[in-house]
Order: sequence, then structure tokens, then C-alpha cells
Amino acid sequence: NNNHYGLGKINIIDTRIIVALSKVKLKSAKGKIKMKRGDVMVFSKEENYEIRKGEYFEVAVKKNHPIPTMPATWHEPTKNKTVYQDEELRIFEERLNGGEDRDLHSHLQRLVVRLNEVHLTDPRYYPQGQDGVGIQVPNTVKFAEPVEHVVRNLSSIPLFNIVIEFKGKK
Repeated sequence: NNNHYGLGKINIIDTRIIVALSKVKLKSAKGKIKMKRGDVMVFSKEENYEIRKGEYFEVAVKKNHPIPTMPATWHEPTKNKTVYQDEELRIFEERLNGGEDRDLHSHLQRLVVRLNEVHLTDPRYYPQGQDGVGIQVPNTVKFAEPVEHVVRNLSSIPLFNIVIEFKGKK
């Protein structure tokens, strides 16, 4: 039976992603692994692991997930560091120093693991930001829709996010 409580086809977990929020220790076929805040590990459905210590987010990616929606125009983001990539996923560190801008860029639908508390704005519309808008709360996860935007970090500390983005057709 492919139905579960009438919710449609069951999707089998295909990939699990661990994003460390603190020092994390885990054991897997890859060996004993020590992670620090912001580190990422990706495990396929065939790989077993045991997390022994630490705070983390675990993201389960289902095999038959929907194709992500795209913005109208694609502008590759700059100043990001890809930490994992395969046919379906791209995981990158999103960093932006305090007071710095990131030029016009695009994102697909994505999950954002926020690691630092910063205040962001699109300087084309709100150069000095808006009170209470664009504040990123650390140790939270946000699902974000596709977008084309410019980003300014109004904070004195760097933006630091881990972004899990499904690949679409560009």
C-alpha cells in the first residue's frame, strides 16, 4: 500500500543531512567524525550513523520530493562556498561580512540553517533596513521561497548560514 493516512504516496528517505550547531561527535562507516558548528555531513540511505554528542539539525530528504520552483531569472550567487553537491542537492555556506553587500543573485526553494544573529536588508528598497524585519535568529531553520535579490548585512558580525538547495532546471 503506497498510501499513509490518505496523504498520498509514501516517500522513502533517500538522504540525511547533519548540520552541527555545536561540537558533534558521530560514528559511521566513514569512521569517528568530529564536527564543529556549521559543519555538514551527508549520508545516503545505505549509510548508518550514530550521533554520540552535540547539538545539530538533521534534515531528511525524501526520494520523490517535488521539483523546486525557480525565480524568473537566474543569477548565480557569489561569495558562497559549496560544501556538498550531487545531482539533486547543493549545500553551501552563505557568508557575508558585516556591512557588506552581495550583488543581485537568485535562489531556488531552499532550507536555511541560520547560525548567526544578523540584520539583513535588500538595499534597493530599504538601504537602512526596517525595524524588526530581516533579523535572522541563530539555531533556527527557515524554508525560503525562490527569490532574486540583493543583500546587505547591516550587522557588525558576519552572516553565517548553511543553505540546502534542491537543484532545478535553470
